[in-house]
Amino acid sequence: MTTVRSGAEAGAGVPESGAPSGSGGWRGDFAILSTASAVSQLGSMSVAAAGPLLALAMTRSPIAAGCVTAASVAPGLLFHVVAGVVVDRIDRRKVMLASQLVRIVSASVTCLCLLLLDDPVFFLITAALIDGSCAVFFETAEIAAVPDLVAEKSLNAAIGSNEAKLNASMFLGRPLGGVLLAINPVMPWLVDACTSLFPFITLLVRKRLLRRAAPGEAPGRPRPGEPARPRGDAGRDAADHALRPALALLARDSFSRAVLAVCVLANFFFQVIVLLQILLAQREGLPTYVVGVLLSCSGLGGLLGAVGSSYLLRLTGPSASLVLCAILWVPLVWEATAHRSPVIGLAAWGVCSVLGAHINVALRAHQAKAFPNELGRITGITRFISVGAVALGALSGGWIIDSVGIHGTAIVIRTIFAAVTAVLIALYFKEVCDGLVMLLGEFLRVLGFTAAWTGLVAVSLLCSAKRVGKGMIRIWRTPVTSIGAARSDEGGLAPLAESDPWHGGPVQIHQREDVGAVGAGGR
Repeated sequence: MTTVRSGAEAGAGVPESGAPSGSGGWRGDFAILSTASAVSQLGSMSVAAAGPLLALAMTRSPIAAGCVTAASVAPGLLFHVVAGVVVDRIDRRKVMLASQLVRIVSASVTCLCLLLLDDPVFFLITAALIDGSCAVFFETAEIAAVPDLVAEKSLNAAIGSNEAKLNASMFLGRPLGGVLLAINPVMPWLVDACTSLFPFITLLVRKRLLRRAAPGEAPGRPRPGEPARPRGDAGRDAADHALRPALALLARDSFSRAVLAVCVLANFFFQVIVLLQILLAQREGLPTYVVGVLLSCSGLGGLLGAVGSSYLLRLTGPSASLVLCAILWVPLVWEATAHRSPVIGLAAWGVCSVLGAHINVALRAHQAKAFPNELGRITGITRFISVGAVALGALSGGWIIDSVGIHGTAIVIRTIFAAVTAVLIALYFKEVCDGLVMLLGEFLRVLGFTAAWTGLVAVSLLCSAKRVGKGMIRIWRTPVTSIGAARSDEGGLAPLAESDPWHGGPVQIHQREDVGAVGAGGR
């Protein structure tokens, strides 16, 4: 698959695009930005979970809770495309600063409303909408900024780190919101204001965090021999920022088309699977806290999948990884829709999140390398399509189950996943074979390494056992010195006599009863 390279990479003697200018590299500025973003997302997830619970507790109305939930989810569906255009047009650092400043103000106002007003549900809905919108702009700007902070060889690890951070915030943020809400109704939004303040101060203090110009160059000015980048040219045509060029790039890229098609179908039917398992859990009388714990397994699975994605992508490549993940999805989806137990079904769905996170990292890493100058718009379009499939699946799941029944829904889901896997194998058959060969070679290498170490440990143990055995035999055959002492007529001690070699019989040790501490060894 062809990777589009920037002019900086094509020029002779010019470092690759995204290569860090300092020695910190991917462990420097990127680590700072990633840590600040992780703290911000933790607060955002906590208020997203606490808002509906607080609205339900204050009004006893599921409609109010649903409105707060919809307000927190709607920005992900409505504003990703807009955020992509804005991120490609405006300085990304300014976009991040503005989004965090708005979040701080919104969380602070919400705290005051909760303290002063008797019915702050309207402000909860407004705060959820504002917080979700700011999170969309910040996340899009951060994803688009990764190639500016990280060298191309480290993109997979960096994007995998971002994906792991997102899943960790989902896994920890939702329980944190419930805990903070149990302490005090104001605590989730107070913590949200503090977690938004941390990245705001970080970006405010480190003014050159997202500027990678070489020493002596003005920020945004192209290097000699490098064509002007669309982001840095003040006189560029406004049509360059339209969505049509980005859509055309996505349409021409076969890997992006394949991943988006798989993600749309997977996200849609995963929501149906979740609803199916919740219905089964309700029928079997499974406690709600058990269902909540099982649903949180998706965040843990996504975290594990993102952590190992860089290593697997280095072995198999993005295309083979996509097909292998789809192949592994088939038995997991089959088990998740087998109606045996909702515990097993939700656990299988959580394992599917491991593979989904790996596909997300593969897509983002590919797009960061192929479309570095249009990454904001590409990310916005991609997120809009994937989040839209999630929302559509959540809305349509009940209708599908009601129309064809639980058993019919399971058959439909299994058939679609099997068909998608067959199509992907046909499209990327050569890549899959190469990936399987690489995985087999790595498996044999690890197996041989493990066998070598196991053999070395076994030989060491045998040698140690042999030495111990020889030592025991030597002790067994060593002559024993008698400790008997005879008092001579002159009153002195006679020399100790050495007994015959011991052949296993009883040994008599003669010792005078009047020998004191000195004679017993103090001498």
